[in-house]
Amino acid sequence: MRLAVFGDIHGNIEALSAVVDHMAAKNVHRYMCLGDIVGYGASPNECIDVIRSLPRMNCVLGNHDAAAVWRYSPYAMTKEAKEVILWTIDLLTEENASFLQQLPPMLSAGDLCFVHANPYNPEAYRYVINRKYALRSFASARQRLTFIGHSHRPVIITRKNFFQVTFDNARGNTNRSVAGKKKRIINCGSVGQPRDGDPRACYCLLDTRQKSIEFHRLEYDINGAAQKIKAAGLPDFLSRRLLRGR
Repeated sequence: MRLAVFGDIHGNIEALSAVVDHMAAKNVHRYMCLGDIVGYGASPNECIDVIRSLPRMNCVLGNHDAAAVWRYSPYAMTKEAKEVILWTIDLLTEENASFLQQLPPMLSAGDLCFVHANPYNPEAYRYVINRKYALRSFASARQRLTFIGHSHRPVIITRKNFFQVTFDNARGNTNRSVAGKKKRIINCGSVGQPRDGDPRACYCLLDTRQKSIEFHRLEYDINGAAQKIKAAGLPDFLSRRLLRGR
């Protein structure tokens, strides 16, 4: 099976469209979205529509998705994030709000676990960015591979180390083995709001037969996405951050 794992789209339809087109050429069998479809970007409904249209797709709830349907308080977020979420709440269609409302915080299948932030307290949305929270996550998840997002940085975590995923700048992809019994936490990076200094859209592809993970970085119309943020009257800081990739 080839499973596409992606998340942190954040209302960026330009980035999501590039990723979906790329996945279509990769013989993907199933899709898993790790949440935060909305927030920061100017196209929340368009992004939800695309996610809902994907065949054999599952999705978990992100904190921005939760805030957009009041399962999490927008007032607990940063000033810019809150402003966009309140704008998003007014914009969402009834069907798309209902879709977000029904998303589960975590899913699992076989030896795979999928969650937006962490598996030990999935609706508290704490980042797995240090050893303390990594060990809590390993202790909580029974599955061998746990896929997360939230930090917007592609990383592979073992009990001993954090491995930042690096890319060939020309090809924009890299491959990592996940063979063996070792537990790993895999951050798929961000489709629409990368924060590792590389503004290209990011997602990963799990091949269960080859026991490997392919990470991909894709160019997209980033200037168009940034201009939409400005045109919507959203904080200009968000368009600048999109261009910087951090």
